Amino acid sequence: MTSQVVQIEAKNLVWVGHRDPETGTWIAVCKALNLNAVGDTWAELQECANEAMALLFADLLENSELSDFLYRNGWRLRGPLPQPGVKPLFDVPADWNSNARFDELVGAGR
Repeated sequence: MTSQVVQIEAKNLVWVGHRDPETGTWIAVCKALNLNAVGDTWAELQECANEAMALLFADLLENSELSDFLYRNGWRLRGPLPQPGVKPLFDVPADWNSNARFDELVGAGR
């Protein structure tokens, strides 16, 4: 199966992360996408977050809701959507704040 990079220009897409000092586990929340991610390391956390975003955007694309979702959030595509049968690879820039307190994460998802 061929693949195509789908670039999304998304302003204010921020992941807020916290490292539990007792376990060392990283936890992050992206309020704009209503997603969370967990990892034993910073790299694993970012990988989990990227997978969560890819699944969300792939689902939106599959259900023909991606364009409306992007419009509602003030975001846009930077290029065409893939044709049916082409695997999308999403390129979505995000900012990371790794200095959040745990209570900020809990409040971010509400």
